[in-house]
Amino acid sequence: MRIPDDKIQEIRNATDIVEYIGTFVKLKKRGKSYLGLCPFHSEKTPSFNVSPDKGMYYCFGCSRGGDVIKFVMEWEKASYVEAIEILAERAGITIVRTEESDQSASETEKLYSACTFAARSFNKNMMKTEEGAFALKYFQSRGFSDKTITTFGLGYSLRAWDSLVKGAGEEGIKPEYLEKVGLARKRDDGGYYDAFRGRAMFPIFSTTGRVIAFGARKLYDDDSIQGKYINSSETPIYHKSKVLYGIYQAKEAIREKDSVVLVEGYADLISVFQSGTHNVVASSGTALTVEQIQLISRYTKTVIFVYDADSAGVSAMIRGIDLILENNLDVRIAALPEGEDPDSFVKNKGGDAFEEALSKAVTFIDFKASALASEGKFNSPEGKAEAVRTLVQSIAKIKDPLKQTFFIKDVAEKYKLYESALISELEKFTRKVPDRYLSPAAQRDRGKELTAKDAKSAKEATLLEIPLEEKELLSVAFEEPAQMIPFIFTYIHPDEFSHPYTKEIAQLLIDEFDSKGAVDVNHLTTRASKEEVRKLISELSFTPYQLGSRWEKVGARLSETRTSDRAEGAIKRMKKKVLEHELAENQQRMKDASLSGEETVQFLQRHQEIFKSLKEIEKAQLAKPGVNER
Repeated sequence: MRIPDDKIQEIRNATDIVEYIGTFVKLKKRGKSYLGLCPFHSEKTPSFNVSPDKGMYYCFGCSRGGDVIKFVMEWEKASYVEAIEILAERAGITIVRTEESDQSASETEKLYSACTFAARSFNKNMMKTEEGAFALKYFQSRGFSDKTITTFGLGYSLRAWDSLVKGAGEEGIKPEYLEKVGLARKRDDGGYYDAFRGRAMFPIFSTTGRVIAFGARKLYDDDSIQGKYINSSETPIYHKSKVLYGIYQAKEAIREKDSVVLVEGYADLISVFQSGTHNVVASSGTALTVEQIQLISRYTKTVIFVYDADSAGVSAMIRGIDLILENNLDVRIAALPEGEDPDSFVKNKGGDAFEEALSKAVTFIDFKASALASEGKFNSPEGKAEAVRTLVQSIAKIKDPLKQTFFIKDVAEKYKLYESALISELEKFTRKVPDRYLSPAAQRDRGKELTAKDAKSAKEATLLEIPLEEKELLSVAFEEPAQMIPFIFTYIHPDEFSHPYTKEIAQLLIDEFDSKGAVDVNHLTTRASKEEVRKLISELSFTPYQLGSRWEKVGARLSETRTSDRAEGAIKRMKKKVLEHELAENQQRMKDASLSGEETVQFLQRHQEIFKSLKEIEKAQLAKPGVNER
């Protein structure tokens, strides 16, 4: 369901962009803006600007920019709707989506509300009831501190059949919503009963910190439900394959360390987190999925598997390793001593020992070779060939050719094989091998492919080269819209902009100004057709003087020039460029006519007309509006 535009604008207006971004970035006031080190790339000299007047941010180092909603999307790795919800919750604004069938609140919001209520109820059960004290003692026996219990929102579901259903009803939460999130089940008589009873409860959070599901651990021997751990079923807000347990608590540490530690279960993760390793997530006992890897890639490109020597999931881990490699992430494996899992290891050895084990993580080559050796694959020539072929097959999943080369070299040295033999195997899986191993004919074919790719890249690069005067003209329009937009577009039509991005922005400016008599940059970005255009809007609206010394070659020093003079210079330059291009074409046509013996008089006449027009542009004094000196 769509969130109304006026509600989005209300949320923007209620959020002080400097205050919000300042909680993540140390900002210092400089003029009308605030400056700090960019949170999205490493830099030593601050280039990240936040403008409270425009409600925008922009980094001159990595070209990321936008409004506060865009910042939340970038920082939290959230969707557009999730970002709006985060800001709305922070500002205490209720979001009402537009849909005739449900005017009060969205279906999704009701499901989130049901999960949030359940999480609070479970925690209250554990902390405030005599029955729940048993669950609290269980968590404490696992070594979980009060702080850890609070951090992960741990709780307990009462043994009564309908404790949660009744409590939810008192809060106005209908039982059908509990059913939809897997917390209640419907009886034959139409009534409802609790799905989880007498179990230790582990809330599962989304990346933005909303409760979306639960894991439940068996506590009583007479629990009739099979399985020590059971999870919520799939729901509209919980898709198991797309979620990692602990991601919300771990995401900042993952960013900071630029790596993620992957363990198997809830208790493993919580113990490791409490021991000091905060960049840890759990797959909750499921095989790693592409969606989970994509989730990890939002925060880091390096995965460290923690391998329990007694684990029965070695083959599943190997499949997960290949999946990680296919998705362009790096992976290492940290082995624990036999008989230890992450939970027991940190309890017995401590957090420092666990960090040391992580530091000794091996490459996927060494791990797979060890696993294959334990299966006896290296006991015969045939087995060795099969094992090495398996290693090469994993290397083939790596997309970076340079990394492939180093891993092939590593395997060749380890097993005293020729690189060329391994490359031949690699070709079977990738059909791509280094040039030095190709025949002359194959090298020529690849050369043609690369030439075509280079031509395409050159075309794309040309597309990205926006003329300086077009950027300057739009920058001036953003700086003084009330005076400059009517002035600029009296002399320049959007179709005269040569670059598709600047042409689109010019038309957006005209439409926005015609309809409102002003320009709202935030609204403009939402109407842009693609991300590149939105980035350019952020840049141009933020940087009236950032075009720098390049512009001095074709005009005056920006910092000493009135806005209207800068606009006039850019208009003249655009007009002159069109004529200069026509002059070059006319010159070529005149040359062709002369070589073929045709009449050239008309070309000479046009030549003179173009020269005259160029001189007129140079001398012209445009009717500029009165603007204060900048």
